[in-house]
Amino acid sequence: MSDTFGVGNGQLLAVVFGLALFGIAYNALVAWMERRHYTEGFLSLIVALGVMGTLIGLALLDFKAAMQALLAFGATGIPMIVGSIVRYIQARDAAKQALRDEVRK
Repeated sequence: MSDTFGVGNGQLLAVVFGLALFGIAYNALVAWMERRHYTEGFLSLIVALGVMGTLIGLALLDFKAAMQALLAFGATGIPMIVGSIVRYIQARDAAKQALRDEVRK
């Protein structure tokens, strides 16, 4: 059996198929959460969880590569996640303050 990227083609196709199913299911979950406004202010975490799903698939093919990718995504993603949450909290606080100011008028 030939291989692609150091793994058997069957294994690669199974993981890619599984990841596609994960993507479809995760999209449906996120759509449901958005309709209920559960995602407001936390989009960066939703993206990070999706990336984690991809890394799990990669780990099934090459654990070392998945750990290297996890470190790389963590280095770039954690500052974005923290920044996104801080910006959301600041915007929410500003909106509350604007509402208080409007009521005081």
